Amino acid sequence: MKSLPLTACLALAAAPVQAMACGGLFCNSAAPIVQAGEQILFAQDDDGTIHMHVQLNYAGPPQDFGWILPTPRGVETGLSTEGLFSSLSQFAPSYSINSVERLVDCAESDAGAVQNAGPFSDSGVAESGGAGGEPPPGVLVVSREVVGPFDRVILSAESVEDLRIWLDENGYQIPAESDERLRPYVEGGSVFVAIKLVADAGTNDIVPLRLSFPGELPSIPIVPTSVAATPDMGITVYVLGSARAIPANYLHVQVNEAAIDWSNSGSNYFDVVAQAADEAMGRAFATDFAGRHEARSDTSNFKPISATFKPISAGSIDALRPTRTVGELAQAICDGGLPMRDIDVQRLLTDVISSPPQDGTANCETCLGCIGNASDEVINGEELATRLTVEVNEPRESLKTLFDRHAYLTRLFTTMSPEDMTADPAFIFGRDLPEVGSVHLATQLIDRCAADGTYDTRNFTIRTPSGLMLGVVDGEQADVIRREGGQTVRQGEEPGAAVIEQLLSSGQGRVEVDNVPDIVRRHERSADETTGCDCSTSGGKTTSSLLIGLLFLMSRLRRGRRQGR
Repeated sequence: MKSLPLTACLALAAAPVQAMACGGLFCNSAAPIVQAGEQILFAQDDDGTIHMHVQLNYAGPPQDFGWILPTPRGVETGLSTEGLFSSLSQFAPSYSINSVERLVDCAESDAGAVQNAGPFSDSGVAESGGAGGEPPPGVLVVSREVVGPFDRVILSAESVEDLRIWLDENGYQIPAESDERLRPYVEGGSVFVAIKLVADAGTNDIVPLRLSFPGELPSIPIVPTSVAATPDMGITVYVLGSARAIPANYLHVQVNEAAIDWSNSGSNYFDVVAQAADEAMGRAFATDFAGRHEARSDTSNFKPISATFKPISAGSIDALRPTRTVGELAQAICDGGLPMRDIDVQRLLTDVISSPPQDGTANCETCLGCIGNASDEVINGEELATRLTVEVNEPRESLKTLFDRHAYLTRLFTTMSPEDMTADPAFIFGRDLPEVGSVHLATQLIDRCAADGTYDTRNFTIRTPSGLMLGVVDGEQADVIRREGGQTVRQGEEPGAAVIEQLLSSGQGRVEVDNVPDIVRRHERSADETTGCDCSTSGGKTTSSLLIGLLFLMSRLRRGRRQGR
């Protein structure tokens, strides 16, 4: 495996960390609650205001839930919507293969034409108040209020020791090793947003949180997270803007297609990115998607993101206000046409009644029948209507404004282990970089023997979107990457990264490690592997061989650009 040159190491070490946007430290009364992943959406307005929406993942007793994150002063908080990250998931990368029959004749064979646009190309389409009694000297509680299911406090501290005392006294006890990780934020003048669940809330009530604050660049304060992170913690970052978002002080990796398990729909993508990030000193992002979020052409299943932000109609909400029992509620749902398939509606109904009506709005008989024996259960229709307004419609209206204002969406992904979380990743925009498609379609070349007409479904060739020919022998694709517990347990000769690079705000960036030539050489003979017909498909200089020459030429051009020729 190639290591990074010293210049790249120095650049990363010296890169400044900009305004913080999110991060999290989950704690209970004894030890940090394991944080297995983060999903974050950023957007920045022209006036410098940064908007952040963060998915909070937690499983455990509600009284043990606690979350704290450092932000710039002037932060404002509110609720986000469950539907946001559910809808954004459609921008995750997908890997699939189309099967194409290839007639194999031992006397005369042809590997078939290969279409390719270039190797590993990225293109393709406040109200002040106290909390827990009088705060200790050195701590200022800026505000405290109930935000949906959360008891939310914003506070500042003169020292990390003062902050620790307050957190301990208010049930946010954290291990001693957290102090040094929080110290730079305290000394840098950050305030802290701390949230717990209100007394009558359960873990099912936890919803994404949104914050807005002044800042220079969106950034993740990942350093405090290290005390509660699992090995290979996944971090998915969505950035709205006018161009493609890139890591400002982290490296960027282009994933090696040959390490992807195509036969299993890219199920090891997470592992490949984790390995690629390790090859980039543990601090690098891959780009899963970059383009206009309302105008995708790379998938037939695309649903415009704006559909997520359709508010619940005033009539549907008002119909719920006078209801006092589940039976009355079910009738009001039928009469008012409340959308029962809506993920946010389902969450609230599950919280309000023990056996919520299912989707039976086709007629009232069905809708009423779904509630069984719970029709006499007492509910507060006025409270439910208010929560639908505050916890669903208001966040959706805010998000619609945000997405209308910013047409371009970038999805970046990485994994980090606790020992890698030594610098907070920040994000800027690369104005000259191409769009990135999330749909990756390869071709499976299944051989049919000319002699007897039989098919070989255990031994075949996969042609990747960039033209690599990968052999599958006895149902196994060689050298796919697998990881467990933050360590690579299967790799073979394949690196996780085809290219490791430092992307820049203008131009195409600087290549630090180029593995493409080695990857191409390794798979040069893949198109000529023995087939299930007990004969080779090789026969003179194939189209695949011509492609290899093209890949080498493009790689040399890339290398020349890196060296400034």
